[in-house]
Amino acid sequence: MINSLRILGCYSGSGGYNRYPSSQLLILNNKSYLIDCGEATQFLLKKYKTKLSSIDNIFISHLHGDHYFGLPGLISYFNLKGRTKDLKIYAPKGLKEIITLMMKYGKSWTSYNLIFNELDHKSLQIINNDEISVHTLKLNHRIPSTGFLFKSKKNQDISYAYCSDTSYNPQISSLIEGVNILYHESTFLSKHQDLADKTKHSTALEAGKIAVKARVKKLILGHFSSRYKNLDEFKIEATSLFSNTFIAEEGKIYTF
Repeated sequence: MINSLRILGCYSGSGGYNRYPSSQLLILNNKSYLIDCGEATQFLLKKYKTKLSSIDNIFISHLHGDHYFGLPGLISYFNLKGRTKDLKIYAPKGLKEIITLMMKYGKSWTSYNLIFNELDHKSLQIINNDEISVHTLKLNHRIPSTGFLFKSKKNQDISYAYCSDTSYNPQISSLIEGVNILYHESTFLSKHQDLADKTKHSTALEAGKIAVKARVKKLILGHFSSRYKNLDEFKIEATSLFSNTFIAEEGKIYTF
């Protein structure tokens, strides 16, 4: 498998037809890492012919439903397919209780181990092995929200930073400096800066500012509000500051 990032869902919670909430599949060194798991993630993984048994690690940024409501269904599907190997879930405190209660009242305990790793709301290393390191990134949202920084140890030129959901937070720039790809939420355009400030989200222009400050190589915008029908405006806004900007699209693959 090629070292790559596949966008699954890239819209905010309001969504809509063919506009799915956050989920991504990162492949590094032949290992798959699922980042966020909004509604329909299970079906999108199947749509793009993902080998589900290759997913051993899932990272949940925060406990707003558009970032994890797809997880119970995916856990159940793994069980139906006879999964036996452990599944590691990195998520804020509270998700273990939510999933456990669902399984308890549904009498649907898994045949494999769910290993929850609860994240503190700060930047620290959570994985460090021969293949990759993963650091959390403290974001600034209405509830504790965590970004993730992935670095390959087998290929020093591969690094990926995921930042969703957060208000403009220049403090993270030093932590993600020089990454190959930065995915940064851009829920709003600058003409709706008041909504971005109120809901603690970012604009496309603010995402461009982070990309410039962090000197990243490529910027992907996502987590769009469904109020916008034409996403070209997001690219225009961000490229006014950072030229190598892309609009997230369902199914799109970005290679390292």
